[in-house]
Amino acid sequence: MTTAYVQLISLILASLALLMGAYLLIIGKRPWRGGESTEVAPRVRLLGLSYILVFGAAMVQIITQPTGSNAVALGGLMVLGGMIVIIVVYLEARASRRSSHEDRLDNRLRS
Repeated sequence: MTTAYVQLISLILASLALLMGAYLLIIGKRPWRGGESTEVAPRVRLLGLSYILVFGAAMVQIITQPTGSNAVALGGLMVLGGMIVIIVVYLEARASRRSSHEDRLDNRLRS
């Protein structure tokens, strides 16, 4: 009985994350940064795609409980989604470093 509750809770959380991924992929706005411009960075859409891959595969795995090559294929989708998250984090860090570097240059030129 406890396993059923854990699976149900996992399914609910995965479905919420899947909806968040669809929101990021389709609308492309980051809800956690409300006051930004309307221009959407492609890395936000990549993050939405990774949410869909990881949590969609998790939902399929919870429901069907596959074995063998089917389980390996679902695991591969999860790994692909994880790799996309790593790439998005790298791109975000690079963009913020570039932005802070440009701000420092602007301040030096104004002085």
